Amino acid sequence: MKIVLLGLEFFINNLGCEALSYSFVSELYKTAFERGKQLELTTVVFADQKTPYIPGTDIPIKCLRIRYKSPSFWKNLRKEMKSADLIVDFTMGDSFSDIYGIKRFVLDALVKTAAVRAKALYFLGPQTYGPYQNRFVRNWARWILKNAYAVYARDEQSRKVAGELSGREVILTTDVAFALPYEKQELGATDRVRVGFNPSGLLWAGGYTHDNQFGLTIDYRQYCWEVCRWLSGNPNYEVFLIPHVGTSDKNRVEAENDCEVCRLIQEKYPEMKILDGIDNPMEIKGYLAAMDVFIGARMHATIGAFSGGAATIPVSYSRKFEGLYGSLGYDYVIHALQYSTQEAVNKTIKYIEDYRELQVAAAESMKLVEKKQEVFREGLKECMAKLS
Repeated sequence: MKIVLLGLEFFINNLGCEALSYSFVSELYKTAFERGKQLELTTVVFADQKTPYIPGTDIPIKCLRIRYKSPSFWKNLRKEMKSADLIVDFTMGDSFSDIYGIKRFVLDALVKTAAVRAKALYFLGPQTYGPYQNRFVRNWARWILKNAYAVYARDEQSRKVAGELSGREVILTTDVAFALPYEKQELGATDRVRVGFNPSGLLWAGGYTHDNQFGLTIDYRQYCWEVCRWLSGNPNYEVFLIPHVGTSDKNRVEAENDCEVCRLIQEKYPEMKILDGIDNPMEIKGYLAAMDVFIGARMHATIGAFSGGAATIPVSYSRKFEGLYGSLGYDYVIHALQYSTQEAVNKTIKYIEDYRELQVAAAESMKLVEKKQEVFREGLKECMAKLS
């Protein structure tokens, strides 16, 4: 069975996108193995410097690098799609929207249009849908949604948006990255509460446009400094700065590099440790699971910590956070599009102090995650059965 994967990256210096990719391919392999299917995978990616290896599988994964301006890319893309049985598209989990700019939406939508026009079944995996603020974007998104074989949403809000826009059934599940396999890292015995903090280089920079692109009501830099100042002044806490996007290479300072922000914070608070140089999502999840508390504005960093048992404090710059965690009955989100900076700092401190309460709530929510993920697994099984 030949499957083409869209919107999944394995080597893009974004451990969140990579977590989504590794999680899904692991689930895909299990489903195919149960049905006695042999898989041939092609993934359409921005970064193709290595051959992806999925632990516990023997699936060869071919990479087709995206070059939007190259006619040969579009020719090869159509060729791969023409010979595929199934095309599965995750749009990086949250990029099927114009929140990151119309240009990015259009480039993604051109690839999606090629997928719709192929003879293969086109399967939209669990992701966020919208917001679609531009009429042109809404119309194109509507057409793509209406013409997909199956549409899965990872939260109720996205299910509603996609359903109302397209007039079709949208199946509610949750993010597949909750199922990412990992081994908890051993950091040694301590009497202190371990706090992981993931400062987002994207929010620190003011978004891609550097002008508060996402319309935050908090001053994100001030928020980070205030939370770190409070943690630094309290001997009960051991703090780990945990980048999730970017590289620790000082010669490659990227626009949204979490590593650079971690270095800035450590310069002021040298007792805080940076966990960098980690190049795969399974390993970073092992460290996230070793935290008692985790604060982060990277969606998949919070998913890794949450599913690893940490008291998780997501800092929301988009409704995708409220949508995902709200659908799990988990209310400990910092609403950076609503709160003042001081409200956000005060809430964060309170949640840190009440971390055991958050751990219990996360454990209860994970029971619901398991039920929701089973919905998606059954959908995959039905799809493979149809292709038998």
